Amino acid sequence: MTIEKMRVQVELACNDEADFEETMTLLDSHIASHPENAEYLRMRIAMFDAAYDHISAWKDRKVLALLQPEDLDNQLAILARQHKSAYWITDEVFEEKMQALFPDEGGDEDEDDDGKEYEDEEVSEEGEVSEHEDDEDTEDEPVDPALLAAREALEKEAASYSEQLEQQAMYGFVQLMKEHATDAGKADKILTAWSDANIWNPWLRYSMILQALAAHPDKVEFKKERARLLVAICDAVEEDSAKAPPGFFEHMILGRMHAHTVYEAINAIDEIDNLEDADLLTQKGHLLKALDKYPAAADAYRLAAKAYEAALQNSNEEEQEVLNHRLQEVLQEADTCQGGRASIHARHFAELENTMAQLGQLPANFRNEEVGFRDRAEVMANLKSALGEWQEHSTNTPEKPNEQEMQEIKSVAAKVANSTVGLVSWAHIDIAPMEKAAFKDEMHPWLDEMQQAMAKTDMQFLSWFQNMANVLILKREAPGACWLAPTQEFALLIEAAGNARLKRCVSLLSDGSLLLTSDARSSSYYLSGPRVHSFALFKSTPVTDMLALHEARLHAHLARQPGVEVRLITDLADIEEFENLLRTHAREFRLAYGITDPEIRGMNVQFNDVYAHELKREVAERLAALQAG
Repeated sequence: MTIEKMRVQVELACNDEADFEETMTLLDSHIASHPENAEYLRMRIAMFDAAYDHISAWKDRKVLALLQPEDLDNQLAILARQHKSAYWITDEVFEEKMQALFPDEGGDEDEDDDGKEYEDEEVSEEGEVSEHEDDEDTEDEPVDPALLAAREALEKEAASYSEQLEQQAMYGFVQLMKEHATDAGKADKILTAWSDANIWNPWLRYSMILQALAAHPDKVEFKKERARLLVAICDAVEEDSAKAPPGFFEHMILGRMHAHTVYEAINAIDEIDNLEDADLLTQKGHLLKALDKYPAAADAYRLAAKAYEAALQNSNEEEQEVLNHRLQEVLQEADTCQGGRASIHARHFAELENTMAQLGQLPANFRNEEVGFRDRAEVMANLKSALGEWQEHSTNTPEKPNEQEMQEIKSVAAKVANSTVGLVSWAHIDIAPMEKAAFKDEMHPWLDEMQQAMAKTDMQFLSWFQNMANVLILKREAPGACWLAPTQEFALLIEAAGNARLKRCVSLLSDGSLLLTSDARSSSYYLSGPRVHSFALFKSTPVTDMLALHEARLHAHLARQPGVEVRLITDLADIEEFENLLRTHAREFRLAYGITDPEIRGMNVQFNDVYAHELKREVAERLAALQAG
């Protein structure tokens, strides 16, 4: 059978118009006879996908990649499937090992037994499952503890293998972007494939976007991707906590957000000339509303409305319904924001009441897997109580502080001003080389952990060291270590200062500015000014993600700054220079700007505008006295 006839046969089989098994057998024979022919392999991949046998399709795609390594679509499909089906791939790999330990588990016979057991069970009115009384005396046969230990070890190995598959897939996307970033079409295809795979790793996605921007700094679509990414991570938190961590603020409606990222996202949207993207303009409105900048938010929503109106002119009937709905939403948002905070709270309360009314139309009972059947009335009563508390709190929260609250604000402002100005220093920072053995034993577990993590990268170890400024402040040792990138374009610094553990990627630039990527996203609200191009990740962010993002940030920054070059880092003297430049830039920034709005918002103090006024005044007074002295 010719390739064309085989293709027709496969299409018929996939549409249930030809015998599927016979077609698959015929296709297998063609592949066996012509292993070098990629077209037959593509047909079998299509059949596997049609039969939802995605693991077999994934295996064939890997063979296809050997035959046609230039096929980007196939490479992306391999990575997407590997990430999505990592659990099932692992299950197949470890199935034989697990059955060797417990041969009585698994198989069709067990599935039938499970069905019979379920027939012998009763379901109570509360939704609880119980077995017949005559089964109560049945005892499981004792299992060899050694077998249980072996099983536990195998399960851990399998979990690690599954995680490794996911990591390999994500970094596969990053590597493909490195290889194809200069081709805008392919770069866009890679970003789209990542999105379609529903992978949530904002730091690696950001690194890919920046790689694309490094190759195409003026391409609007990649600028939009950057803005969308920053918007998406505004409300990303490392872990839930009762109190907002440093750098975050809380909005009564929009929740907890990272202050500096909110400002950065707004700036990223504003950097796009002649923006007519309704979604991004809507997001800008949301962010401005979170900052209580209601007139500006209303303006952003009106711009979004114009973008939707323009989109309606070039839409079909089906699209018009969606676009009209969104148009009405942003117009309503604009009107609400124009009315200020009271109007926003009133609208939000009305939306919650409407949701409650819709819930009231649900059946009287519903099933919850954990608690069985529950009465809807109890649930509705709890929701109504919570809604009442929210309304009371929002209604009774004044826009201005009373006398006692004002005194508390002034007290907090004075304390924060003291600590802020206390960080301004002209002292030189010395970086002293050290031997790891000289550090206290209590520091070694973390240092060992970082050494092991770095051994899996291509970074080259430079030296152990101490930042003597930290030693002086803390009055205790402050161990650190440095690794250099193979290109020497950046270094990774790890430091233990007291109970703090800090990781930073650093680069020196020829114009005297610095590039800094740290893991201080949930531990600081301070910035170092426009001469320090900084970005913060979470403490839990893998160091490999930090390295990838910093490298991408560096190349994207250089692409935006013609004539600026990176200065190579070769020894601890360069690290010492970095630390002193960082201190100098931070000092000059503080002396010139005092305390800034993103920093203040990240302190999450009630009555932000009043607090900002007091804090700026307190900081300005102290800085003036410092300069005069």
